[in-house]
Amino acid sequence: MIDVLTDALIESLYMLPLLILVYVLIEVLEHTVSSKIPSKLLKGKLSPLIGAGVGVIPQCGFSVVATKLYTGRAIALGTLLAVYLSTSDEAVAVLLSDFSAIGKLVPLLIIKVTYAITVGYVVNFFMRKRELAEANEHVSAVGCHHHVVGPDDECGHCHEHDESEESKEEKRLFRKNAVKRFVLHPLRHALTTFLYILIVNIVFGLIIYKVGDSLEAFMSKIVWLQPLFAALVGLIPNCGASVIIARMYAIGTLSLGGAVSGLCVSAGLGLAVLIKENKDIKDTLLVIGLLFALSVAVGMAVTGISRLF
Repeated sequence: MIDVLTDALIESLYMLPLLILVYVLIEVLEHTVSSKIPSKLLKGKLSPLIGAGVGVIPQCGFSVVATKLYTGRAIALGTLLAVYLSTSDEAVAVLLSDFSAIGKLVPLLIIKVTYAITVGYVVNFFMRKRELAEANEHVSAVGCHHHVVGPDDECGHCHEHDESEESKEEKRLFRKNAVKRFVLHPLRHALTTFLYILIVNIVFGLIIYKVGDSLEAFMSKIVWLQPLFAALVGLIPNCGASVIIARMYAIGTLSLGGAVSGLCVSAGLGLAVLIKENKDIKDTLLVIGLLFALSVAVGMAVTGISRLF
């Protein structure tokens, strides 16, 4: 029993330095990219492609922004689904921090992004008669990294090349808060994810300690049900859900099909915002139902194809 706890702690600690590094890189990427994606790009012909592209960035802020745009009817349903399906919340960071699981990340992302783009265009085609409102260029939201994500007011006040006093003050405040944003935020996020990973490692370590090979035999028997169960877990609007799915996939407890299903439906805080802010309850149920059904379907398909090889 002590050995199980010790092994779980050591394995989790090995991942902590890489987790911190990954979250620092995410912060830099988020700061660089999030303010350069005007909302109107999520409304044009390339919207599913762009939606899937921003959704794959490992954080849930873009799913929140897309949800806010959708509740204002500024983007189409297919575009929203493309963002949701490509979003993996914390899973990418978890898999990147585990050397033994990095190879599993590539097929997962390829399947998710390809599927997200396809679904986005198909749904938008069938819903093309639905009118959209004028996109708000300044939509932003607080993502799971606890700060603002989304298009900033890029040039709303800069009719001249000279910087205004307000702009200079903003830059000064940014430099002042750089340590908080690029050190403290990643560290806090990494520690939170580390605790989730530690708990998952302990739980599955104890299960394997008690039942041994029976767990592998049981999971192989329900391989066709894994996408369904994983999708149910992925519906939970909390980063812990994606951590659990990613960790189970990394250690081999969950199949690729199960991981794809669970992480396609795992849109982070996006679903929570949709439930809270969408005034049309039937539409909310439609979005969640479609997301769940599409996620289970692709998980089942991947499972079936995997069984052939």
